[in-house]
Amino acid sequence: VNMAAPAEAGYVQVRDLGDAQGRALFAVRAFVKGEVIIRECPLAAAQFCWNKTCKYRACDHCLRSLETATAMARRLSGVADLELPHSELEEKIVGCKCLSCAAEYCSEDCRAQAWQLYHQTLCTRGDPNHILVHLEESWKSIHHPPETTSITLILRILATCLQAERDEYVALFSDFCNVYSRVVGDSIVHHVLLSRKFASQIDAMLAWITDFFTNLKHPATARIAQWLTPAGFRSLLAMLGTNGSGIGTSSIAVFDRAVSRLDLGPVDREQTDSAMDQLYEIMEEESGGFLDCEGSGLYRLQSTCNHSCNPNAECTFPENSFILHLVALRDIAVGEEINISYIDEDMRSKSRNVRQQYLATNYLFQCSCSKCTDQIACPDQSDPDTEEDEDDAMEDDAEDDEQGAGAAAAAGPARPAVRVIHKLEEDQDYMFEDADLEA
Repeated sequence: VNMAAPAEAGYVQVRDLGDAQGRALFAVRAFVKGEVIIRECPLAAAQFCWNKTCKYRACDHCLRSLETATAMARRLSGVADLELPHSELEEKIVGCKCLSCAAEYCSEDCRAQAWQLYHQTLCTRGDPNHILVHLEESWKSIHHPPETTSITLILRILATCLQAERDEYVALFSDFCNVYSRVVGDSIVHHVLLSRKFASQIDAMLAWITDFFTNLKHPATARIAQWLTPAGFRSLLAMLGTNGSGIGTSSIAVFDRAVSRLDLGPVDREQTDSAMDQLYEIMEEESGGFLDCEGSGLYRLQSTCNHSCNPNAECTFPENSFILHLVALRDIAVGEEINISYIDEDMRSKSRNVRQQYLATNYLFQCSCSKCTDQIACPDQSDPDTEEDEDDAMEDDAEDDEQGAGAAAAAGPARPAVRVIHKLEEDQDYMFEDADLEA
């Protein structure tokens, strides 16, 4: 997998809408509802730091779930002897580990790619006192689930810049930060990840990271110097918290799709569907909403999608890995902007004021989508089916944000950003091309 090259780039176009909005993604051809608009690998990705503590098992590189569907269902439901219907459809993965540490991978290919891209720099060699082990524990102490990004993603970006044979990765990640800073400006100081409550911890983590990379005495350390300063590190952290996409993988989801494709008789189909519905109810009651192995990543094309409270596309991960599918939620015409939602369905059903407050806190912008524009005259009106007390909900969200959690990662999508581009016209019209940027 070429981590740096987006797929199907010829079907979409990236345009610069100015400093207020940054970049935006537009359809070059028409898409029908349910069609995959782009299929894309991330520039960098990582599991959330709490995954292992909560006993989620996933490939350390592509985030593919390493549990069988039965094992995952038993863990999430708390039912030790639970049996799945048609368990012969389970996907069984024979993984492997790093030869020097406990990092697990779904395949030899993922292990080799991780080593080539970043892991030879970040491997702890099984040392429980390694500085990166302490750094991860420090991150977990201030960022409880649900996480929005991870210190691991920052480390992988920096290590990838060091290990790359050429400077293209440095340019790509620099563009992320530069365009993000151009769009949000001085409001970056208000990002929830940079709140004063975390100031001392952020300073300590930066000191550890600086010591780690300085002591490596790598000849390319100058490539990452811009992020080893207080301002540069905070910019990178806030950019990841805002611009990164959430990733979710699940062996059960893969199994469920396989079961749904079975050609069953009416009675067997009803019994099977009922058993799966009951399973999800039990798992949600036992484990809440944390059913997937979650992480975050940076995607060149997906990250240019602007937000809408009434989106025409959504991000999915049907391949049980970090490979992102951007799927049309309704028919999209040629030349139409492709929008995703940075907030979940429940938040989208709340009033305009609640949505605006949440987006300003977590994404540092005021939404001007068609739904918010239409509701200007009635900013406190929620969707008809919304009965929850919004004031209490916002207080809960604010409390989560102060703990470093935030709910932003559940939706995960990104603010506008720019990557390697070709200028096509003098009117600031840009098109992506597949890039050969293998490390």
